[in-house]
Formats: sequence, C-alpha cells, structure tokens
Amino acid sequence: MPNRMDSMISKGAGKVKGVKARLDGLVGVFKTLAEQHGEVKVLLKRLQDKPEKKPELWPEIRRELLSHERGELRVVYPVLRQYVQTRALAEHHDQEATEMENLIEKLDLAQALDWRALYDQLVDTVIHHAEEEEKEIFPKALDAIGDQTAKDLDERFLAAKQHAASAV
Repeated sequence: MPNRMDSMISKGAGKVKGVKARLDGLVGVFKTLAEQHGEVKVLLKRLQDKPEKKPELWPEIRRELLSHERGELRVVYPVLRQYVQTRALAEHHDQEATEMENLIEKLDLAQALDWRALYDQLVDTVIHHAEEEEKEIFPKALDAIGDQTAKDLDERFLAAKQHAASAV
C-alpha cells in the first residue's frame, strides 16, 4: 500500500485530471475515468522513478489497473458497442485492455532483471491507452450516449470497479 504522501500526490493528480476533463466537456463516468487515469499515472511514474518502492506500490498499481479495466469492460464498453459510431473504438479498447492484462501477468512472473523492462513497457502502454481514451474515445462516446447516460454509468462503473478490486 502506498505511503500517505504517495496517496496524497496520486489523489491530487486525479482531482486535477478530473477538473481538466470537466473543462474539456467530459461528465459522468468519463470524468471519473479520466480522474482515475491521473491517479494511476502518478503511481506508475513514482515506481518508475523509485524502483525500491515496488513492494508498497506495485500491489496498489496492479489492483487499480485491473479493477479499472475490468469495470470498464463490464459496464462502459458494452454500452459503447451498442452505437455504430463507437463500436470500433470499443473493439480497439478491448485489444489494449488484453495487452495490458498480459503485461501485468508477465510482471507477476518476471524476475528482477526482466521486471524493469516489462514495467517500462506497461507504463508506456497505460499512458498511451489513457491519453487515447481521453482525447479520442471519451468525447466520441459522450456524443453518442449523451450526458445523462454518462452520468448514469458512473455509479455502475464504480460498483463494478470495487467488485473487481476485491477479486484481484
């Protein structure tokens, strides 16, 4: 579990990301997802800069990434698959989510020498994925489903993420 300072920095970055998302017009689940991207990005970078923090940060990063993606896959992306204009984006997301989960599995099994290179690959993958969602997928998804559906999905996503976190 991250120490108090790491948690505060992560939560603060998430709040800033949430405000930026709102200013960019994102609401509901898309604002929440952007906020969570900000939180985990800070933790990812923190571990990249301070590998000695692996015992305290990796379990939290792993749990956050897996529960976030599984919540999205369970709640958000099935809705996006229902719309012609977002169906291909949902399929693309699924491919990236599978890639991320595979990297996490490899990291769980990796020895110290391989771990760093795999972790750097995971960081790049997650950051690319989050930026793509925020800049391309979320705005198109919001246009397709509307503000009210995005707001309605928020609570369902958070419940699915919490359930997934307890199973990770």
